[in-house]
Amino acid sequence: MSWLRKMLKPLRIVAPYVLRNSQTVAYPTERLMFAERFRGRHVFHIDKCISCGICARVCPDASITLVEVEGREKKYPQIDYNTCCLCGYCVNQCPRQALEFTDIVEFATDDRSDLVYSPEQLMEVPDIKEIL
Repeated sequence: MSWLRKMLKPLRIVAPYVLRNSQTVAYPTERLMFAERFRGRHVFHIDKCISCGICARVCPDASITLVEVEGREKKYPQIDYNTCCLCGYCVNQCPRQALEFTDIVEFATDDRSDLVYSPEQLMEVPDIKEIL
């Protein structure tokens, strides 16, 4: 009888987990719903920006540099996602809320230089259906 208990003990432990609903998501056909405070890709509002440079100075990874935008006099932030840790200091410290986070987490690319987002790229908020 003891050998039967030994064989059934693992089944007794595993059975509740087998009978539960799945905890995974069938990505990319399904997508997780992130919390409101989730930190994904940035979106940049150029009309709100006063080019103060606080975002670049406060960035602990030096991922933000100020670059010129064609047709504008001021310099605006360019973000290098190769080094960005998505800490949120730039978003929190911006006096005009020109930077904010989105729920876009898809950064996959074949070339690392594609992860340097210019101000023009940051202004565009891609539709999640186009990404998937």
